[in-house]
Amino acid sequence: MNASPARFALLILFAATPAVAQQQPFITHDTKPVVMHGPWISSMTETSVTVVWVTDTPCHAEVVYGTAEPLTTKADNALHGLLPIGLVHAVTVSGLDPGTRYAYRAVSTRVVKMKAYWPEKGLAAETPVAAFTTFDRRKASAAFTAVTDTHEDAARVTAVLKLVEPGANDFLVHLGDAFNGLESEDQFFSRWLDPASKLAAGAVPLLYVRGNHEMRGAFARNLFDYVPTPEGRYYVARDVGPLHLMVLDTGEDKPDDTNVYSRLNKVGPYRTAELDWLKAHAASDDRAKAAPFRVVLAHQPDWGWTTEGEPAWTAAANAARVDLVMGGHFHRTFITKPGEKGNDYYVVALGQDAVARVTSTATELKVTIVDKAGAVTNTLVIPARR
Repeated sequence: MNASPARFALLILFAATPAVAQQQPFITHDTKPVVMHGPWISSMTETSVTVVWVTDTPCHAEVVYGTAEPLTTKADNALHGLLPIGLVHAVTVSGLDPGTRYAYRAVSTRVVKMKAYWPEKGLAAETPVAAFTTFDRRKASAAFTAVTDTHEDAARVTAVLKLVEPGANDFLVHLGDAFNGLESEDQFFSRWLDPASKLAAGAVPLLYVRGNHEMRGAFARNLFDYVPTPEGRYYVARDVGPLHLMVLDTGEDKPDDTNVYSRLNKVGPYRTAELDWLKAHAASDDRAKAAPFRVVLAHQPDWGWTTEGEPAWTAAANAARVDLVMGGHFHRTFITKPGEKGNDYYVVALGQDAVARVTSTATELKVTIVDKAGAVTNTLVIPARR
């Protein structure tokens, strides 16, 4: 008996399907994404790195890395069993060795049409190979450069970045208030991150300390997507050579019920949780106890507004045996010596048109402040405690 046309077509479909699946399991279009910004390193530890970049079309992402060519090890950002698809990509590579140089490239694969079955994809775009070196507490020295309060002034950003000495830093720090208020992604890139990431070249970590002005504006709630940490918060601890860093978020400079915030702020409980973390970290972390120097990086060196008040934070820093608190906020440079305000540590408030070059050995922590003309205006040397 002859087969009907419908049955004949069905037989052809079943016979052809395995061959098609073996050659091309899904539709792949001849189109590549474009990397619009980055990659940059938003977080570095002794055993991990977080790489971030932005594409022009939705993609899924991975980082390919290794200590030598060819690069074969891969890391992705899978979450809850799914690879995220979007424009902003953040991949944390973990399981690294301290003080080790790794080469890497960021890979973005375009997703053309997302469907429940048989999503359609494009091709992968790879960034040029860059390299970073993980932090290492065993390192004999450490160095970083800090800027602050650039307030989206393009000329100021250009001027202070010219003062950063190439190849001289383990990381770069912005101590907050890079903007007047965060309104858009374009503003975030053009007024700070693009110039800074160009200088860092995907090799030097860009450590961002949130300022009070970064809590304002339509884009403020998106900031963490671009400066993520593995801990999932703005306040973290890091070890670099002789330095134990405690990066703190001093929040807003006015109470939550201030009318200009329209009851959209809830900084009080957030800062209380942060203070509890600082106390617990100082009491339990071996490195916080044993490091030659403990340095706090915070936008408001007077701790900002908190329900507990400034004395509670000063007492916590004293108990943590902090050697230096460095911040900005006041738009002028000044140094507060131990004992002047109940503090057992030095406070350096950095001005707008200056950079702080910080170097450390196991016996000495040195802060050199340079103005926009390149002249040294302040020098502070802190000996290690016995």
